Amino acid sequence: MAEQEKSFFERLGELLNQPLPGTTIETPAMVTDPKENDEDKDRTLLERVKDILNTPLPGSEIAAQTPKQTTAIKTEEISENDFQENWWEADWAAFKAHQDQDRQGLNMKQRRDQEAFAQYQEQERAQFDAYQNQEFEVFQRQQQAKLNWIQEQQLAQAEGVQPLPYGMVPPPPPAPPVPPQMPVPPWIRNTET
Repeated sequence: MAEQEKSFFERLGELLNQPLPGTTIETPAMVTDPKENDEDKDRTLLERVKDILNTPLPGSEIAAQTPKQTTAIKTEEISENDFQENWWEADWAAFKAHQDQDRQGLNMKQRRDQEAFAQYQEQERAQFDAYQNQEFEVFQRQQQAKLNWIQEQQLAQAEGVQPLPYGMVPPPPPAPPVPPQMPVPPWIRNTET
């Protein structure tokens, strides 16, 4: 009857406050002493790392052992010889080597991209120069045709034929040149494949 009288929130609170299966509730012996915290400040970083790594997780088999047994297991798991004093220097050197390798790869890629772009620009310039030459040739032919027409008019006038006023009947223009096809830029070529 007392179970039915409890509200939903009271029952929920009881469920949430229960320890999870396999975990242990801290006993007063497991709570750290403030004096130990002062000692922790004097310990080296290496010793603190060892303690953290050797501390058993709640609910594990090691937690049920006595402190003497735990200390014996801790010393067996990690010893002073397992860590080099300059471990961080080796890690830093490996990290710097990794970054240097990435930087060299990027530099190589950018150099290849610059070479491809320079080659594209050279092709584009050659195409443009060829087109300019074609336009110049067309212009020369047009001017020659106009000159020929003027000479024909002058000859006709000399023979007594009334010439047409200048510009009334221009010579037929030559066919315009077909512009060359421009090269495809390397960055477009890469996306099409």
